Amino acid sequence: MKKLFLYVAALTSCAAAFMSCEPNTQKTDTTKVWPAANSEGKVGYINAKGEFVVSPLYDEATIFSSGLGLVTKVSTDEKSTMSFVNSKGDAKITLGTDAGASPFCEDRAIAEMAAGGNVGAMDPSGKWSVAATYEAGNLDNFSDGLAIFANSDNKYGAIDKSGKVVVPAQWDRLGAYCCGLARYRTGTTAYKYGYIDKKGKIVIDAASTTYDYAARFSEDLAAFLSGTKCGYIDKTGKVAIQPLYDACKGFSQGLAAVEQNDKWGFIDKKGTMKIAAVYDDVSDFWEDLAFVLSGKTYSVIDKSGNVKISLGEYVPLMDWFHNGLTLVGKYDTAAKKREYKYINTKGETIYSVLIDSEIDLDPEKIFGEKEQIREPLQHIYSWGKTIEVR
Repeated sequence: MKKLFLYVAALTSCAAAFMSCEPNTQKTDTTKVWPAANSEGKVGYINAKGEFVVSPLYDEATIFSSGLGLVTKVSTDEKSTMSFVNSKGDAKITLGTDAGASPFCEDRAIAEMAAGGNVGAMDPSGKWSVAATYEAGNLDNFSDGLAIFANSDNKYGAIDKSGKVVVPAQWDRLGAYCCGLARYRTGTTAYKYGYIDKKGKIVIDAASTTYDYAARFSEDLAAFLSGTKCGYIDKTGKVAIQPLYDACKGFSQGLAAVEQNDKWGFIDKKGTMKIAAVYDDVSDFWEDLAFVLSGKTYSVIDKSGNVKISLGEYVPLMDWFHNGLTLVGKYDTAAKKREYKYINTKGETIYSVLIDSEIDLDPEKIFGEKEQIREPLQHIYSWGKTIEVR
């Protein structure tokens, strides 16, 4: 297995759908604070100068979305309390003991009213816009204005932000909406893939497709697998980029990562190779920058393929820049400490901290074996003692 990117991340998932939030409203939130830990492993938020503006009092904290950050305190008896705080640290919404929530996605947070209860969706004021009537795991985050749900018969449909059912639960499998379409799947072993619109009308009929696998759309194109090669289709189902690649990712900022001969590069929407396939691994572009791996060294490149930052001994702990900063880290063997630091787009250190390796604050690997289509996932970037990866 290749050495792949590490993330300080949590990936919440729902049994109801292929999880996503497109565009990721955490990534697009412009609140310029970032979660950071102190040397004791407690978490708060820093500003662009590396100063704590929300004191490190928490055990977990995610980046902001919809102007709020999701924080967690764990008591000595292992009970947890989750709150949404503003950039001053004021708690705007607080959940009950051991009740869970996901960060806001398109101004809706999937949450439960009480520990172990049903889930619904609340808005940034704390109002329940979707009543908590869904079994845990049966309501996905909002994407493209709709959220996928599953009913008691394990059939899938979609609701709008008021909770109104706009696509009846009649599908055996339904993925999140993006670019106005949602992927559906038929079959029990030999799957077939197609797409429906926001009214539930079939736009690309699974019965007539020949894909061995199909991904969700991103920037109006979707990766598909034909035999052992992948390419891209448009929103009518027509092949837009021939299946010439060993692995494909979704489009981001006009470019998609593709693999040929065990090396990664980037193509544009015409299938033109814009950045040569010379890397051992790559991230998507975000804020016009992407992370690449050559041998054991990570770098940051621009959309022309120019190296902007060489990370040297450091590895990326989030694979994208957020409001001009990204988190990197390394293990100091001599000190037996982990160094975590934020750098800006010039590679300058904004905040750095050393944490004893005995403190349970480890980033996790989130990629397993290489897949032929690696779909963009929602990266809920967080510091925390409990890092859940699904």
